[in-house]
Amino acid sequence: MRIPNGDLAPARRRGYGSYGRRHRRNRRLALLSLSLLVIGGSAYYALRQDDTKAPARLAQQPKSCPTPAATTAPAKPQALPQPAQIQLALLNGTNRNGLAKTVGDQLAANGFVVTAQTNAPAALGGASQVSYAHGAESAALVTQRWVIGSVTVRDAGVPRGTVRVTLGSDFHRIATPAEAAAASRLPAPTATPAPVASGCPS
Repeated sequence: MRIPNGDLAPARRRGYGSYGRRHRRNRRLALLSLSLLVIGGSAYYALRQDDTKAPARLAQQPKSCPTPAATTAPAKPQALPQPAQIQLALLNGTNRNGLAKTVGDQLAANGFVVTAQTNAPAALGGASQVSYAHGAESAALVTQRWVIGSVTVRDAGVPRGTVRVTLGSDFHRIATPAEAAAASRLPAPTATPAPVASGCPS
């Protein structure tokens, strides 16, 4: 085609060129999206398959069982001697005349065997002392419960088979039979078994 001045008119571009480019771009995007969907679906399926096996794996793992706590067997009540089985030597370590005889007579009236009632070699300030030799621990314990406020003292110089009571300046009185009986009732320890976890050996 010629224009009036004789030059050739430029060739027209085909109207669908831009449309073709958009179509190809959209097609590539569609293919990319489809690929991502396929990859994502495969990964999700694999994870689901792996999760379904988790309970079985956990069941195969060894369980951690707690170590049973050490228990203490209840202690048997200690057989303490009766007052009639205990020989006492009473010593007066105070400035009160005749106290050893007075207290000795009171203890004898409650069943003790009193073998001596005399003054101590030296004054004793403070608490009365219940002295004993090796093997007489139980006898000293029973005697201490009768002499209120006294303390036990291990003394190898005390004759075997005898408990020596030295009355100190703090001595007030001996216990009543009810008080001595209440002091001798010591609670026995109890053991509580530790809880056992499910599935662990009992």
